[in-house]
This record gives sequence, structure tokens and C-alpha cells, in this order.
Amino acid sequence: MISGPKYRCLALILLMLSTGEVSRAEDVKLRERAVQLLEIANAVSLPGALHNYKQTVKFRYYEPDGMAKEGTYTRYSAGAAGHREEITLGAFHSVTVVSGDRVSDTRTDNELPEVRALRQELPVHLARFDEQDTIRSIEDTSIAGRPARCIHFDTQFGSTHQVNQICLDSSNGAIVLWVVGDERIESTNYFKVATLWEPGHIRRYERGVLQLEIEQQMEAIEGPIDANVLSPPSKKWNQLFPCKNPRRAIALSTPMPPTDNSGTDTVEVTVHAWIWEDGSVRLPQIESSTRPDLNEEALKTVLTWKFLPLMCNDRVATTTGDLVVHFQGR
Repeated sequence: MISGPKYRCLALILLMLSTGEVSRAEDVKLRERAVQLLEIANAVSLPGALHNYKQTVKFRYYEPDGMAKEGTYTRYSAGAAGHREEITLGAFHSVTVVSGDRVSDTRTDNELPEVRALRQELPVHLARFDEQDTIRSIEDTSIAGRPARCIHFDTQFGSTHQVNQICLDSSNGAIVLWVVGDERIESTNYFKVATLWEPGHIRRYERGVLQLEIEQQMEAIEGPIDANVLSPPSKKWNQLFPCKNPRRAIALSTPMPPTDNSGTDTVEVTVHAWIWEDGSVRLPQIESSTRPDLNEEALKTVLTWKFLPLMCNDRVATTTGDLVVHFQGR
């Protein structure tokens, strides 16, 4: 599946159904039904159909030691005209305004990993199946006291095998439960805003431990957005250059750390980094890790990687991305 910018779980290539290129032992009609259910979930919650709106979020991150950090996120959207975002988490505070092809940002440092992770869950976690996913069954059940349909599927990444499920509300079609690999996301208290259904409460677990809790509200704004909302917070504008014909960065060399026999699992450490115009990796920082003792090696590893850089408007450009380092047998 493709799931947000990491592209690490589900993704759905619809052409797989028409080309007959199904390498798994699965029922084509069953897959067709699963695809349709997940596409409905995207349709009922993707915010692109909602132009002018205000989104208000309170969130809480739980540290491994049990301590919690609380923050707020507010977004005013004026559709294609632009938007304003304000984020506060501890000492971190930033305001970003995009107006047409201009951007103004008060941030002077890298965005926190917690903030980037928050964005992946807002307003709801969505995904699509791909050829790595094998649909096993679709079952009627109950989630949080409401009728639901659960899609059970397997995902194969090389030697790694996952047994996963996604559950959807039988009434509105929205995703209410996501269990993929070590990740579990519960989306509840759905409310309707214009024609969309969005969750009022989101909980994200990793390996059974609660990491992130979100409460959100969204309201449609009748008429135009107040012009002051889109004024530059840093008192100046920078020019945006949207890619009309982008080609993503392509990995040329991504050597992994040496394998070991001290363990049986494959450990993944995710590193957020810049991919420079020359294809080199720079400014890496740990995005997520269950093994802090491997973090330094992961950072050094990605610095050796080489890419064909992003192409934007027929020119090479710098971009950012989440790079996953695999430690086998460690």
C-alpha cells in the first residue's frame, strides 16, 4: 500500500485488475470489492472537495518514558487561493501562509519529526492497495459499537510478511481502524462537514504503545476567507515554483548496513533528510526508531546513498524525503 509520503504500506494500482497481472492466489472479485471499499473511503474523506474551511486540532505525543507533549494545529483553507497553518508544540511555533505562488513562513529551524508525523494523520489516514497486497477476506463486524466491514489482507516486502486489516464504517464508508504491520490507527467520532466525513478523535499506536492522540474539528466557511488570514506572517514573501512536470528522486545506490546473526528480526529506522540537487543526501535526522542504539549508524548509512535528484520544470531541484534503513538480524 501507499500510505502518505513514506509509501511503506498499501497502494492500489487499479490497472492490476484490468491487465490480469495478479501474482497472488486471491479471488479477483474479492479484490475488486476491497478496492471499491477503499476508494469509497478516500472519496468520503479527502478534503479536496471542501474549499473554504477552518480546521482546529489539539494533539498529544506520548514519549517512551510516559511523559506527554501537547500541541495545537490550526488551518484556514481558501482552496486554490491558498491557506494558513499555525502549529505549536512546546517551544516550537510556526505560522505558514501560502497565497497563490507565494509562501511566507516564520520558521527558522527544521520542522519537528512530531509535526511531520502529525500531518500524515490529518484529517484522516488514507491509503490504496498495490501489487504487494493480497486480499484474504472481507468480513462484517462491529467497531466501537457501529457496524463495520473489515478487509483482511497480507503484504509481502521481500522476506517480511505482514498480516493486516482495514475496517470501514458500514454506514458512511469511512476508515475506522487501520492495522498494518506494527501500526494501529483508530479513527472515531466521525462528523460531517459539507459532503465529507472526518474523524473527531484519532489514536495512533506503534507496537501496541499509544504514541499520538488527536482531537479535531472542521467547519466550512461560507463566502470568501478574510484577506488578513492570508497576509504574510514573516512580513515578506518567497516565490513558489510548483512542478508542472515533476520526476521524483530515484534511488541509484542505497546500501544497507551489514547483516548480523544476533537477532532474527529486521529492524527499520526511518531517517528524514534532504536529497540535494547533486543527488547526495544531507541534513539527516531520525524520524522514527525502535532501536536508539542503531540511530547513529542509520544516519551515517543514508549519507552514503546516491539519487537521481528531483526534476522540477525540467531542472534538477532539492527535495526532502523519509528514507528507511533496514537492519537485518540486528
